[in-house]
Amino acid sequence: MTPKLRFADRLALAGLLLAAVAAAAGLLVPGLYRDTAEGVRQARATDLVTLLGAVPALALGLWRARTGSAGGRLVAVGALAYLAYSYAIYAFSVVINPMTPVHIAIFALATWSLVLAVFDLDDATIDHASTFRLPRRSTGGFLIVVAALFALLWLGQIAGAITSGRLPTSISDLNLPTSPVYSLDLAFAVPLIALAGGWLIRRDRRGPASAVAGLSFVCLLGPSVLAIFAFEAAAGITVEVPPIVIFGVVTLTAAILLGFALTGFARESPS
Repeated sequence: MTPKLRFADRLALAGLLLAAVAAAAGLLVPGLYRDTAEGVRQARATDLVTLLGAVPALALGLWRARTGSAGGRLVAVGALAYLAYSYAIYAFSVVINPMTPVHIAIFALATWSLVLAVFDLDDATIDHASTFRLPRRSTGGFLIVVAALFALLWLGQIAGAITSGRLPTSISDLNLPTSPVYSLDLAFAVPLIALAGGWLIRRDRRGPASAVAGLSFVCLLGPSVLAIFAFEAAAGITVEVPPIVIFGVVTLTAAILLGFALTGFARESPS
């Protein structure tokens, strides 16, 4: 492990500990969030997935990475991407509260750890990822479809707001001028997930490693969205079935593909 990667892991560990504290506070401290009712539900749903999903995934990934596990390193990358993504939303759209400095710190720690980890991935990790039992075309196609779905969803909402002059209810209910999710997804998440899928289909040596990291990210993002639906249903708000089914299928498929990759080391299958 290089000095740069050790430093990245220290940043990740600090971010992990702060994320556990912030998520627990969000769930357990009454009145911590000062947002609209919809905003509070979304923040607490994200806290739940952070505490029960992202924090354990990052901890396990870092621990396995220290033993030389390529899978552990790539899961850690995916979990860091999720923390950077989630706490960017907190930093830019959640009303200032006592945990705001912690949210910004987690955003910074996860982002810089992610950047350092990605740019310092060694050839051994990338090459070892090529031995994962990963259905190449199926996984690559799945990642591209997921990227396309998110792109079409957000671009459709943006186009609707432009033509009608009215904000989508998902934004107006939060009392925001726009959604940071649009920018994060369309500028970063969607292109990177699509790139990973394209690399995998084209047999680029970076494909398997980027696909495992991308699947790890989707495996955390999906439950976060589903948790929001659950919090809304618990509040007596009617939740449409199709989005639940879509996100459920996406999450389950990503989990199955990630399981194939991490539980076997046979050469990738052609389809």
